[in-house]
Amino acid sequence: MTTGTTSADAILVRVAAMLEDKLGLLPEEIVPEARFTNDLGLDSLDMVELLTIMEAETGSPVEDDTAHAMNTIGDVITYLVEHGAGETE
Repeated sequence: MTTGTTSADAILVRVAAMLEDKLGLLPEEIVPEARFTNDLGLDSLDMVELLTIMEAETGSPVEDDTAHAMNTIGDVITYLVEHGAGETE
């Protein structure tokens, strides 16, 4: 049965819940185009927490170069989709 929900949508929902819980972000702030520093005001410790979330989702470490290249929530969602996060339902 198809519900019309993509894996990216499902990942966004899970990441949003974690960002709300762990970093105290508001649901309306958590959109793919939101930039971590400029829009959300995340600091380096928040980014470490975000990397921990990503590593938990994929089951593997995120390379430093990859982590530094991510600027938006959409970048994180794309990374998680490309690395198979959420494929085991």
